Parts: sequence; C-alpha cells; structure tokens
Amino acid sequence: MRKYYYLLVLILLFSCSEDKDINPDGDTYKVVIEQAGDYTNYNKSLIAVTPDVDGQTLKFNSVEKNQTTDNYLDNSDLSSPIITLVSQNLSREIEFNFIISPIPVATAGPMTVKFTFYKDGKSIGEKSFSYLDDFDVKQENLKFK
Repeated sequence: MRKYYYLLVLILLFSCSEDKDINPDGDTYKVVIEQAGDYTNYNKSLIAVTPDVDGQTLKFNSVEKNQTTDNYLDNSDLSSPIITLVSQNLSREIEFNFIISPIPVATAGPMTVKFTFYKDGKSIGEKSFSYLDDFDVKQENLKFK
C-alpha cells in the first residue's frame, strides 16, 4: 500500500507543474511581417502603441536593415517583402496599429500581409490580412500578450 501512496505523490508532484512561463519584468517580442502581391502600390504605416516596462516608447531593432527603428514605421520602412522587428526593451505585451491605403495614382492589385508574433523566441500568434484596391483607408489592430 505504501508503494501506491508514494507513486501517487510522485504523479501529483510532476503533473501539477505549470507550463506557462510568466515574467513579471516583461518579455522580448519579435514580429515578422511578410508581404506578397502588389504591396508596393499601397501606402502603409505601422505604429507600436505599447510602452516598454518603464513606460517609455517601445523601440525595435530592424533585423534586415541592422538598425534601430522608432515606434513608427512609414511606407519606406515597410517596402521589403519581409521585415523583422525585435523589441529593444522588455514589455508585458505588444500592440500595433497597421494603417493601409491604396496609392491614388496607381491601380493597386491584391496584396496580403501576415504578422507573426514571438515572445521570448516562442510563436504566440499570427494574423493575416488581404486587400484589394476598393477602399480608402483601413486600420488593423494587432495585440498579443
């Protein structure tokens, strides 16, 4: 009987551990932006609206350009098919506003954009959007914890 008791205690001990890592000081976030289709005929901007853990503007390192970016990226910053941004400071969550509109003098074809979010190297979600040249301005809110 004693063997069963110890076995039960061991099972409970190992099965009750929580898998979710919570860092009260914040985490490092990465976002990979993938664009396809006629993305060069759209005006785009991306604004990080989440502060870092100290309440300051969250800034990013642009992996492809090997430079620091501010919390606002304009159309020239979003001109590549793949853009990777890594937060410089820790944050408790990540939130972006993505604003897009067709360029008025061009006939914009369809385009897609996919945002993949990572927290401390682990994928935490993705969102994809498709656009046609049949709107004025659209804004998408992207938020992950």
